[in-house]
Amino acid sequence: MQRRGLAILSAVLLASACGNGVEGTPVAGSPAKAWDPCSIPAQAIETAGLDSASQRSWSQGVVVEAWPMCMWRGPKADPWYFLSIRFSTEYTLDDARANPAYREMVDTTVQQRRAVVYRTSTDTPAQSCYLALETASGIAKIDVDAMGGIPAKSDPCSILLDLTSILAEQVPAPKR
Repeated sequence: MQRRGLAILSAVLLASACGNGVEGTPVAGSPAKAWDPCSIPAQAIETAGLDSASQRSWSQGVVVEAWPMCMWRGPKADPWYFLSIRFSTEYTLDDARANPAYREMVDTTVQQRRAVVYRTSTDTPAQSCYLALETASGIAKIDVDAMGGIPAKSDPCSILLDLTSILAEQVPAPKR
């Protein structure tokens, strides 16, 4: 009976030790947990004029672990574009600047954060615009793309900057 009591006590102690969370600061070189853009509250999405009910992630069957992504249609009243936000802990703003597929790069700030606005070499003129925003542990890539077959009703880069200004507080801020 005494052995059984020791076995139960050992199991309880072991289970309680394994169940506790780990506190503290991540060790340099350890991977940071990726922020999920779909965690942006619906109210913030609605405030930006987007349709929170249209939220979706990567297409079914597609998994891009290095880039968690979320997308919404906008504007809510008359949708003609998608706003997408992707996040990576593996890339930096300098990596975005060095990408040869990006053109028309313009350094800017959004809510006092460093950012780069650009287009890609495969863009249809005036249908898309992209922005890389510095974060606490990597970058967020935010883009506005006209829906297939629908011509842009306004400049995608102007819309992108406006939406990013509204939503920037929802994206992890860089450490200063």
